[in-house]
Amino acid sequence: MTSASASNLSRARIGRLLQAVGSVPAETDPGIEAIDYNWLDPHYFDEDQRNRLAAVMTQVAALLSDRFAHFYKKEFDVKATSITQHFAADLAGQTKGNQGFSLSFGPDPEQSCGFLTIGAEAALGWATRLLGDSEASDDPDRAISSLEESLLLDLMTAIVGAFLGSLGADPNLHPSANLFKGCPAMPGELTEEICRIVFQVQQAEAEETNEVAFVLPCHVLAPVVGKPLLVEAQPSQGQLAQALMEHVQQMPVTVTAHLATTRLSFEEVLDLKADDILLIDKPLDEPLDVIVDGQTVFRGRPAQSNGQYAIFVTECTTERARQTAAPSAAN
Repeated sequence: MTSASASNLSRARIGRLLQAVGSVPAETDPGIEAIDYNWLDPHYFDEDQRNRLAAVMTQVAALLSDRFAHFYKKEFDVKATSITQHFAADLAGQTKGNQGFSLSFGPDPEQSCGFLTIGAEAALGWATRLLGDSEASDDPDRAISSLEESLLLDLMTAIVGAFLGSLGADPNLHPSANLFKGCPAMPGELTEEICRIVFQVQQAEAEETNEVAFVLPCHVLAPVVGKPLLVEAQPSQGQLAQALMEHVQQMPVTVTAHLATTRLSFEEVLDLKADDILLIDKPLDEPLDVIVDGQTVFRGRPAQSNGQYAIFVTECTTERARQTAAPSAAN
């Protein structure tokens, strides 16, 4: 482009060119539906599975209502209000600082896979009413007594039992024998998908509402919604041995060809110069030692191959050692 033509491209002309180029709208397909997908959120359950899980939680809510009614001898309304999926690392940050009470459950007391958690105010109010007091304490920050904690443990154990039983989950999952102040550490790896299910609890003809939340790995709920579990095939002992042997065979090993040695005085070493000849302590007809990991494994003769020094192996010392050891052992 010449300087004359460049000067003719004024701002107005550039604007007209851009307007002409962009005057024809791009063709779009109105039949394409795009859904925002956030890769930072877990997607263990699809929409259909989440709907199935919501239907199951409606049935679970009815069972929890019966458990509350059994303990308080009054009608309760329990509803599942939210079912959310999280990564364990993100959920751990959300539950940090929780001052309520939790009851874990799992295959054994030392191995937890989930927990039930309630707020401190709800825990204190429920424990107070279990003692027969019609009104909760005016001090929501007071410490819970050992008797109240024992009654609260009975209530939460019944709630966890009803939840696990209604799911038809692993029958080896059982609630713990002790309450935990706050929230325990998240089960599993930090990248594991975790499901948090919140229920709203309200006594009949009362305005106050409280919440309880179940936190557990998504894979525990997979059978409930018909999601197949991906089971990783465990290799057999033979496959493990073969893989280990293949790995060992590929490991690098340093092999040293040892010609011979000789001893010189310090004065002789100082007098050495180019073209001097050193006599070593090995006759010409004796083979060289091939050393592996400090032991002589082979013997051979010096040679050359492709323009490089080489060793022609003539003897395996390990085989000779076995042959010489056999007769002595037999005697």
